[in-house]
Amino acid sequence: MERNIGRIWVALLVAALAVVVVVQGDSLTSAGVAVGERPFLTALVQLGILYIVALFVERSLEVLLKAWRQSGKARLEEAVRAADDSGRAAAESELREYRAGTQRWALLFGLTLGILVSLSGVRLLGPIFEFGAAASGFQQAMFQFTDILLTAGLIAGGSATIHELMALIDDFLRASRKRAGQ
Repeated sequence: MERNIGRIWVALLVAALAVVVVVQGDSLTSAGVAVGERPFLTALVQLGILYIVALFVERSLEVLLKAWRQSGKARLEEAVRAADDSGRAAAESELREYRAGTQRWALLFGLTLGILVSLSGVRLLGPIFEFGAAASGFQQAMFQFTDILLTAGLIAGGSATIHELMALIDDFLRASRKRAGQ
């Protein structure tokens, strides 16, 4: 059971998210954000917003995990320092496993916070793409579901991931401008 706790968390989050998207329907659209004529510029603005949100989420996770897991880490680090040569490898292995567990919890909590932020209206794809009247309710619900998951994943991945994406789009725009100017 302990090995599958992460999978159970993710499955529960995805199921809850699917229920919310189906129940809420059109009320989950991003309010107040106009779909622009410049999708790359809109994407950069949205990524900038997500970058700031990811910084807040990272910092809050750092504080929460430190308060929760720091004492166990300190105890294991002391055990590594106090261990003689025969027990040092086992103590270091236990410390590595504890750190890996902390990283798993950080990812799960980050994904949970990312989903909550996405559900509150901060999204990446919604402001960039516009559905016409011909789009079915199911298609719009799936788009919103995907948008929420994608945004939550980007937030959970942290600010470094978003920064890399922003740099990639910026490089593409510069190359496009350079080609257009020639």
